Amino acid sequence: MKFKIVAVDIDGTLLDSRGELPSENASAVRRTVDLGVKVILVTGRRYGTARRVAYSLQLDFPLITHNGALVKYPTHSERLATWFLSPGIASEILAATAPLLPYVVLHRDKPLEGQMVTHPLSLENRALQGYLEKMPQAVCQLESLEDAIDDDLIQIMFAGTLAAMLEVEKSFENSGLLDKVKLTKTYYAEKNIGIVDILDKECSKRCALEFLAGFYDCQPREILAIGDNHNDLEMLEYAGVGVVMKNCVDELKGKGFEETSSNDDFGVAKTLQRFFLSETRV
Repeated sequence: MKFKIVAVDIDGTLLDSRGELPSENASAVRRTVDLGVKVILVTGRRYGTARRVAYSLQLDFPLITHNGALVKYPTHSERLATWFLSPGIASEILAATAPLLPYVVLHRDKPLEGQMVTHPLSLENRALQGYLEKMPQAVCQLESLEDAIDDDLIQIMFAGTLAAMLEVEKSFENSGLLDKVKLTKTYYAEKNIGIVDILDKECSKRCALEFLAGFYDCQPREILAIGDNHNDLEMLEYAGVGVVMKNCVDELKGKGFEETSSNDDFGVAKTLQRFFLSETRV
């Protein structure tokens, strides 16, 4: 089977458990690109932090970021595709989740300052502060998050301990909002950190990957996808071959996907070696 695209998740997949890019994975990615294969980073990360990973790999293919809500090249700011939350829905979410302000981040497609907007109560949330400290110049605080809602709003994110995020999930289940939005979760049990992303109803890693498949005149059977978490499921199901990491969440196990080594054992490199770089390809 000849693949034209490799769609690879970043955290828990391409990066190891310390959040670092193993040289084995970097080398395998570059060698795969040299064969004419498009390696697409597909992530729940913000565009800015995903772009750093793309730069380190010398990739210039479009990035799928914010769990599919924003597709952009790493080298310029043109939006290829977006699935942004509508301002009206965003206002409904903030009104329905007022007690959850310590966990809330509004993500916007802005040049830098104001890309992430939080409430002052977020300072009480240590798990969230660890996330925000990675790019403090992009963060601003507002007493009224409603003032940050505009046409550049990508998503509303909730972050905190796993227990707190389970409460966020319950809150949405009881709110009636799940008929209007897409809830995507990414949980890291070993770090006791969870992220719940509230996105446009039609948004997913799959829909963004499907867009790029059309952009590159590529069929699903010509796509290999690699992932590890809840938010990767639809992408893995869409691809001709889905590969899960040994460290993947239980939800992805037993669904018929191929399995590779963990992210600490160069699972991405081994997958690329198997399908592209060895003399005998599967």
